[in-house]
Amino acid sequence: MSAAVPRDSLLVPVLALGQIVGWGTTYYMPSVLAPDLGRDLGLDTTGVYLGVTTMVAFGGLASPLAGRLLDRFGASRFMVAAPITIGLGHALVAAFPSAITWYAAWLLFGIAMPFGLTLAVNTFVTRFTGVGARRRIGLVALLVGFSPSLFWPLTALLEAHLGWRGTLACYAAVELALLLPLQLWIAAHWSDVEPNFGFSRGPTPRVPEPPPVTLSPRTRTIAIVAMVVAFTSQGFASWGLPLHVIRLFGELGLDDATAVTVAAASGAATIAARAIEVTLGQRLHPLTTTGLSIAVLSPMLALLGSPLDPLIAAWIFIVVWSGANGILSVLRNTLPLTLFGAEAYGALMGRMSLPQNLVFAASPAVFALAMERGGPTLALWLAIGASLTALVAAVVLQRIAHPRRLAVAH
Repeated sequence: MSAAVPRDSLLVPVLALGQIVGWGTTYYMPSVLAPDLGRDLGLDTTGVYLGVTTMVAFGGLASPLAGRLLDRFGASRFMVAAPITIGLGHALVAAFPSAITWYAAWLLFGIAMPFGLTLAVNTFVTRFTGVGARRRIGLVALLVGFSPSLFWPLTALLEAHLGWRGTLACYAAVELALLLPLQLWIAAHWSDVEPNFGFSRGPTPRVPEPPPVTLSPRTRTIAIVAMVVAFTSQGFASWGLPLHVIRLFGELGLDDATAVTVAAASGAATIAARAIEVTLGQRLHPLTTTGLSIAVLSPMLALLGSPLDPLIAAWIFIVVWSGANGILSVLRNTLPLTLFGAEAYGALMGRMSLPQNLVFAASPAVFALAMERGGPTLALWLAIGASLTALVAAVVLQRIAHPRRLAVAH
């Protein structure tokens, strides 16, 4: 029994390491390498970031199939896909730099999204851990929040000494020589082929997991649709607006240096909010936390267009809005587990990820167009509209799926 303690204590950091490196070397990488890489490949900024859109969209299209396979065969068998596809993608661009290999690499990264990154890891935690999966998923998400803080300066340092091709070659080596053996070790020692639903891994007593809410098939379908609408609408703004928030602050009256300083606080606010949710979130039902977090989004957006001093408004906005979205990014993965249980979690999340990822992929371009055509006012109204849509869906979900309301109804 003593051997289970270190194994269990290592689970979260080992999984988080793969996620931090996986996202840091893909999604966050163009933020640093785009200027030099784009020049050498003959791509403008839009062309470079089209790679990110390709990754998210392709990952969404593959998610339903991935979810079914993860549930059927176990996620631990598939998580090796992340270091293999990411490593090969980096090696391909580093060795044969061109626009064609650039987009081919992002298609490979898109395979990694559902089969080796968030969907696979959360499904693995759910199947392997049993009781306590929600907290462990939150802890992994908390640690992954440090990915840009670690990889933006690391990527800049490597590029300064090795160039962008050398940087990608280093990342390929890290994925294939370090993370691939680590994922193979996880599959060998922490297999989830036989799921552990309803119990807790480790030396603690095996306690039955509380059952999910009991809903009729029709009500369950409505609840899933409401949840998808809520998180997709919220994510449309949280994925699209941040890429333009520095320009937004500038057009609202902040100078460039101040706008960058305020925007940079979003990462700390996100991590702090996730930490609060992980440590104190058990005191509130996740549906309540979801509703409260979504409810603050529209007022924070409206604050930027209010008569309040722009600097004060920007600070309040970045702290509260980023914090709320940080909590919601965790709840997007844990609320389905709470409401519908661990069985078939991968398949459900795969189906939910399809519309979400397609919307998330398009949102940066939509907000860029809004900024060009209507300035910050149109962008803010677009985000407010999406946030209000999310709020309506969250209210519907709360009314039909909250255990307290179900108890009163019965």
